[in-house]
Amino acid sequence: MRFLFTFFSVLAFSFVLTVGNDLESVRKEFQKISDKTSAEAFLKEEIVVDDLKEKITINAYKAVCKMMMAQYVSNPISKYGWFNEGKELLEQSIKMNRNVENVHLRLMVQMNAPSFLGYSSEVEKDVNYIKKNLEKSSVSEETKRMIVTNLLANDKENRFVEFAKKYQSK
Repeated sequence: MRFLFTFFSVLAFSFVLTVGNDLESVRKEFQKISDKTSAEAFLKEEIVVDDLKEKITINAYKAVCKMMMAQYVSNPISKYGWFNEGKELLEQSIKMNRNVENVHLRLMVQMNAPSFLGYSSEVEKDVNYIKKNLEKSSVSEETKRMIVTNLLANDKENRFVEFAKKYQSK
């Protein structure tokens, strides 16, 4: 029992060290989520930032992580609960701060969520919003490339192929 406590304490402490307290670190750690343990650790991490817009975007990442938890639990009621809890938090984040990063997160979920969940009503609006606003967005060039890469990898209708070429030719 003591070994388990020590193991989880070290694991939690190492996660705190790797995540850091900024949005850039949250982005990087989010990309590493691959199983229930890493998702739970990501959700437990408290990130303290002063900038309200960054806090909202961090909450958007946590919302998507909650939605991802649905794939790591077996009970259908729990799956639905995780997904809906994350969806509500994500929609709230977008209402508070509609920016390309938050909209990108929602679009990624909409493109990958099973159709029976009915979470696809904003796809075309989100596609258009990102195409219109990504280049003038204040996110870093690295984040813009990550967004474009994610969209290219997940868009089965190839709506971003030409956009990505134009963006990458900069």
